[in-house]
Amino acid sequence: MASPLAKKLAKALGSPITGSRPMRGGDIADVSCLTLADGRKVVAKRPRADQPDTTAVEAMMLAHLKEASPLPVPEVLFQETGILVISHIEHQGATDAKAAAESVAEHAAALHQVTSGEKKPYGFKKDTVIGPLPQKNAASANWVDFFTANRLLIMAQSCLNTSKIDTAFMGRIEALAKKLPDIIPAKPAPSLLHGDLWAGNILIDGDHAAGFIDPAISYGHREMDLAFIQLMGGLDPAFLDAYSAAYSIDPGFLEERCAVYQLWPLLVHTRLFGGGYAHQVASILDRFGV
Repeated sequence: MASPLAKKLAKALGSPITGSRPMRGGDIADVSCLTLADGRKVVAKRPRADQPDTTAVEAMMLAHLKEASPLPVPEVLFQETGILVISHIEHQGATDAKAAAESVAEHAAALHQVTSGEKKPYGFKKDTVIGPLPQKNAASANWVDFFTANRLLIMAQSCLNTSKIDTAFMGRIEALAKKLPDIIPAKPAPSLLHGDLWAGNILIDGDHAAGFIDPAISYGHREMDLAFIQLMGGLDPAFLDAYSAAYSIDPGFLEERCAVYQLWPLLVHTRLFGGGYAHQVASILDRFGV
């Protein structure tokens, strides 16, 4: 006999579930591909017992990306406490890495041309998440202020609170924060950001990007997404040239700002995993003389 959840899903999806297989890639959730009686496939995500339930926030972020941007993302089909069901995007991996990277670049450039119309455009209407961690989005009219308070210092403080860094290390990050008005712009275009943009969250099918998953959205300087990709790798080097051709990048990104923006994902990883990620943060701090 079908469980109450299976009956609820069959009603919501318009077809009963006939099969299930686990999928790779779920660091904070158990992810399964479900086959429906009508032949469709969907993806179900359920948070692991030791992880927070981020399904409602993820559903909201995916819905915003689908409504506000041209980025191909899964459709939210069902969500309630403890489960998110989204459409399945077919992807077989890359057969042409250069063409696939260029496709990712075109999608990213189109996403970044979606801007906020708010008076305080940096941030988002709600706090979101990056992986299992909270991502604060208190709106600001100044990007330096937003990045300093809602990204750099708050995650560094979380690392300090969990003994991933010490007070001396925190002091170095605070010293860099004071230098940021001379390094990053105060009023860049407030672009819609994927927020966790790396190869593992991009579904490649042959020579093109078929879909983007696991967002951590907000509105901010688009170079945040570019810095994330440069840090995590996984794409052909053609990505940056193709992106720049579609949406030109201001001078100084690779030379200076990229490293500053990479502090955010590095601190996130330091908070989650510690170890070598803190050493990478220290290398960037050394570079800026703090």
